[in-house]
Amino acid sequence: MKLKSGLVVGAIISGLAAGTAMAGDAKTVDKVGISVGTLGNPFYVATAEGITSAANELNPDVDITAVSADYDLNKQLSQIDSFIGAGMQIMMIVPVDPQASVPSVQKAKDAGLVVGAFDAIAPNADINVSTNNVRAGEIACQYMADRLNGKGDVVIVNAIQVSAVVDRVNGCKSVLDKYEDINIVADQASEGSRDTGMKVMQSLLTRFPISTGFSR
Repeated sequence: MKLKSGLVVGAIISGLAAGTAMAGDAKTVDKVGISVGTLGNPFYVATAEGITSAANELNPDVDITAVSADYDLNKQLSQIDSFIGAGMQIMMIVPVDPQASVPSVQKAKDAGLVVGAFDAIAPNADINVSTNNVRAGEIACQYMADRLNGKGDVVIVNAIQVSAVVDRVNGCKSVLDKYEDINIVADQASEGSRDTGMKVMQSLLTRFPISTGFSR
């Protein structure tokens, strides 16, 4: 998580700088809006803090509004409208539905906002920040397979089906599929937060005598 957060924040700093450079004065960045999948996810909390730190370097008095979309598309679209109405100059989002978000992202850009997306790609954002999530899943599950010595029953605690999650799980499964003696006995969705993930895992532990699990 620390590596990924660092990549996200580093790219966001560049995006903020590029947007303010067009305005010609760093202190013209007065308002920044952030909409993430859920603030119940420690990763999104960390990235929101990173964006805040980067924005404060541009203007110590910047007004930051960070909100949770709770993986609800309509809620996020309403948040984007609110950012536009509030006169935000920069908007950073984790698009709940990248394709369905295109018109609202364009509306924000047309209103003069610099738009950045992270963790999931927004096709028409000014900047997109993401890691190779397929590779991340491969690395995590190769480690798991090695620890299991190539045999055992595992479960996957999945999440909301945004591109980052789908890619990580696909990467994981591509590795586990190579082992005849590793069985995926369950692939169950959670809501992408630590609390819901724990509840799902507790339920799975009562159902299966598993060797280990992979959380997206």
